[in-house]
Amino acid sequence: MTFRHSNGEIAWSCDICGDEGVIHGWEGSPVDVSGLDDGYVEGNTVSVVVTRGLFNAIRDVLLLDAASELLIASAEGHATGVVLTGCADAFEELIEYVASEATAEADRRRARKLDAACTALEAALVE
Repeated sequence: MTFRHSNGEIAWSCDICGDEGVIHGWEGSPVDVSGLDDGYVEGNTVSVVVTRGLFNAIRDVLLLDAASELLIASAEGHATGVVLTGCADAFEELIEYVASEATAEADRRRARKLDAACTALEAALVE
C-alpha cells in the first residue's frame, strides 16, 4: 500500500511481510512522473492484469512516451499479478513500444517475454 502525503513524502507498507517506510526526496529524480501529461490519449478506460514477470519486462522497455510511462507508474499490485489501468490509446502506444523493443532484442528469451506482454495487452483491448 502507498499513500502520498501533502508534503510530498510517500508512505508505503507491505500487507504480506509487514515492512514499511517513507520515501522522500524523489521529486525531480528520473522516476518522478508527476510532470508527465497523458491528456493527448483517448478511448475507454481499460484495465489489464499481467503477471509480475511480464510487467517487469514491460517496465524495462527503454523508450516510452508519457502515456506509457504513466500506465507503468500507476500500476498496482494484485494477488494474480499487476494491474495496469488507462485509456485504450495509451495501451496501443505501449504495445507499439514493447513490440519495437521485442523486434530489436538480441536476447531471445527477453524477446519472447516482450512478445507475450504484447499479446496480453492486445487481448485486453479486444475484450
